[in-house]
Amino acid sequence: MNIFLKANMRDIAEKEHAYFSQKHHADVAVTQAKRQCKLLMGKPETLLGIAAFGGYKGAVDAMPKAKRNQAMMALGRTALLSLFQ
Repeated sequence: MNIFLKANMRDIAEKEHAYFSQKHHADVAVTQAKRQCKLLMGKPETLLGIAAFGGYKGAVDAMPKAKRNQAMMALGRTALLSLFQ
């Protein structure tokens, strides 16, 4: 009985190690994805693209002033959040 117990304990230890290893790799992947998103949103060309898209939507819409204000608020919010992060 002792042989089976040692084998089971070793199997449990291996599975725990595999679980914590996978958990660590998932945490690292999430951290990298968040960092890449922050870097992407902080680039001037991304912010300019957001503003240009908002301007285009405002120009072709029936209510251009409301869309322009919405686009400017989105641009300002994005820039402000990228500064504080």
